[in-house]
Amino acid sequence: MSRKILDPLSIKRMEIKNRISFGPMLGQPFGPNGEVTDDTIGWFVERAKGEVGLAITGTVYPCMDEELIQKFAGPFSPALRLKDEQHIQGCKKLVDAVHRYGMKIGPQIGMAGLIRNASPSPYPKNSIMSVFFGADIPVSEVTLEEMDQLKKDFAECAKKVKLSGFDCLELHCAHGNVNLLAGFISPFSNRRTDQYGGTWKNQLRYPMEIIEAIRKSVGNEFPIFVRISADELLGPEGITLDDTLKYVVPMLEDAGVDCIDVSMGSQTHNPNNIPTVYVPRGHYIYLASKIKQVTRLPVIGVGRILDLKMAEKFLDGDMVDIICLGRQLIADPETPKKYFEDRPEDIRKCICDSPSPPTHPGTCTALCTVNPTPPIMGACDSVIPAKKAKSVLVVGGGVAGMEAARISALRGHNVILMEKEGRLGGHVDILANNPLNFEFRNIIEYLTAQMHKLSVNVRVCKTVTATDIKTINPDIVILATGSTMAIPKAVREKPYAITHIDALQNINAIGQNVVIQGLGYGSELAIFLAETGRKVTLFGKGKEIAVNLPATRKLAVLKRLTESEDLARGNGEIPITDKSNPTVLTEITLKDMSPRTIVVMDKSDNEKHLAYDTFVVSMGRKSNDELYLELKNSISETYRIGDANKVGEIFEAMKAANEIGRQI
Repeated sequence: MSRKILDPLSIKRMEIKNRISFGPMLGQPFGPNGEVTDDTIGWFVERAKGEVGLAITGTVYPCMDEELIQKFAGPFSPALRLKDEQHIQGCKKLVDAVHRYGMKIGPQIGMAGLIRNASPSPYPKNSIMSVFFGADIPVSEVTLEEMDQLKKDFAECAKKVKLSGFDCLELHCAHGNVNLLAGFISPFSNRRTDQYGGTWKNQLRYPMEIIEAIRKSVGNEFPIFVRISADELLGPEGITLDDTLKYVVPMLEDAGVDCIDVSMGSQTHNPNNIPTVYVPRGHYIYLASKIKQVTRLPVIGVGRILDLKMAEKFLDGDMVDIICLGRQLIADPETPKKYFEDRPEDIRKCICDSPSPPTHPGTCTALCTVNPTPPIMGACDSVIPAKKAKSVLVVGGGVAGMEAARISALRGHNVILMEKEGRLGGHVDILANNPLNFEFRNIIEYLTAQMHKLSVNVRVCKTVTATDIKTINPDIVILATGSTMAIPKAVREKPYAITHIDALQNINAIGQNVVIQGLGYGSELAIFLAETGRKVTLFGKGKEIAVNLPATRKLAVLKRLTESEDLARGNGEIPITDKSNPTVLTEITLKDMSPRTIVVMDKSDNEKHLAYDTFVVSMGRKSNDELYLELKNSISETYRIGDANKVGEIFEAMKAANEIGRQI
């Protein structure tokens, strides 16, 4: 039986060899003037080697006027440019490089919306800028003169796209008024009273004019894709799926586009176009599927698709024509290749941790938790063999220890890994017991499989001592002994307090009335326990909740734990069974506790008594560095990584482990 995922697809003159595309990612490598560099080429070649059929670059600004770019884009700088002959020649090299591996490629061209400075907004919902920075998205009407100039720029840019040898282009019309054309389409952001606002025909008029200008530049046989937000997830105030089916798709067809790339969300107000770990896999494919039912055009679907078995089901069910992968192809650029070769255990799945700054939340193009190899995030098993094989002892079987063992073994070293518990994975594996963080187990499953495949000598249920290490007498010792959760002095010796990790290891022993201390990761635990039907109170001394979570996760938690009507909510949010549960208390300190009552104090020194069945402490961690301090002067090559060196996030542990493995 044929597999549709492997079937070629023709769109105008372009034939794509399979049904997997690499989505347009903000922040791929580029030069200081927006030119293609060796890293740019390497970035896309890695995905081409991984058997990706089609790649769309991150957004290329068509505008030639640098002052106008600054006016519209502000702090959001462009990536690749197509401004002059230097840019065209660089793009030709890029196209030639990926064509050697059979991958087609096209740029996404689009213009930023009006994002600059802080000013009041008439919008009924807070933007992500106001949530994180206290600023808002300013409102300033684009002039007709600016629109006319930009239309010419789009047409000229499209001409250069074709001259550069690209196979297609994609017009970016998605993700809210962070994008100029999406801002025109959406009633949420388009408040114009001229011929470009007030009705769906008027709101779509300018994007249609841009498409017409592009078509004149590239001719009838050059494929034009359009990326849209099928649902802005803003309710009736924004673009809804019904609006897209009734107005947007028919007008795009009439305009003569060749493929519809279906996204969702509004980057400024509900950025679920970068779905968090809390969103089920494939959750947004229903949007593409609905569009597929009303159009003759090929449709691209996207949204937390990590498993190509799932992709095959969507394709075989005629729900989409192409599956778009984004962050998964950063986590492992060889995902399709390994899947086609029946090696799913070798695929390093994304965990949606998104360790990126709030200004570009979830982009993952500078940092990837599970593939910490910038700037091109290459193949996970690409290493330089060691000049001399050495004996390496890794103490600790968490993510840091396993990653160090993996890289060391790949380089040809003889590796022993010893772990005191009866299982591998450390705290990360335990955190995955919370359904909100279930994807964390992806990296544990991958690394555990690699220990077996690389013949790492794994020994569990062994607390390693300095004497043990001297007996083994390795050339190199890597200590990845992790951390221990901190307990406040007020409850340190009391048997009725447990840690966040204890709670996740013994979920069924947790009572029905739970008090959690710690507003950071404790917020995720509080949500999980509340959704199991337990009554939960979360408290801490800070003013804010979830401050240590990555930006997109923080926003999702804020939506779940606050009653503010100023935050946009839509499909893909964390479930809310009971809005009043958990109860969240900020600026509260722990004073004392008894077997059934917590005594806390607010900033005005008022006491409050909180009854509980289970008291959980989620207050940070302390490095387990005792063995390192004992050993550091007795074995010349002794390293400590992960929490044993400095308490941090998964990304930091993986990065340090990967670097040590490549160094020794």
